[in-house]
Amino acid sequence: MAQVSRPPHGSSGSPGPSSAAPPATPRRAHSLDELDLSLLRLILDRPRAGVREYARLLGIARGTAQARIDKMERLAVITGYEPTISPRGMGYTDLAYVRLNLSQGVLDAVTDGLAEIAEVIEVDSIAGDSDLLCQVVSTGPENLEEVIQRILTVPGVLRSRTEPVLRRRVSRRVGPLIAALEERLAGRPRPSHRGDPAGG
Repeated sequence: MAQVSRPPHGSSGSPGPSSAAPPATPRRAHSLDELDLSLLRLILDRPRAGVREYARLLGIARGTAQARIDKMERLAVITGYEPTISPRGMGYTDLAYVRLNLSQGVLDAVTDGLAEIAEVIEVDSIAGDSDLLCQVVSTGPENLEEVIQRILTVPGVLRSRTEPVLRRRVSRRVGPLIAALEERLAGRPRPSHRGDPAGG
């Protein structure tokens, strides 16, 4: 974990080395039923199949499938159909989380500045001892250092702390969320993963 302060103008600093409460019901979850969730599963599993094939597999009319998809787009459940493109496959093999501390009143301006740096692929404002959390990709340690130095030149950035990712353990997924909603709709309790042996 490395903490970096913004170098003075003209210099080139570098980074150093009881009973649990029931789960909250997601907002808008009441708008999704079993058919919606089954359709979402198909869209995840077979994104190129098309509406006609989804309807055939579910045994419903094509118009019904299209209406459900339109509804989920309106609810922002489905937010796009872009292909999933891996930065790693394009040569950006390394990922790091970079936490930034900012001057007062510059959040929007800094966000715009970070958006100009191609290797900064996500930025979130956060609570805690930092103001922004950035996901940064790079082609290796030297490239990561260069990206961090570019981040530190954005006006309003005071300090950074870099946390390189060693290995991704769980990739982003929504399938388990769909399963959780299906269980909730069916009235089935979710299985426990707390090391409790099966049985009472």
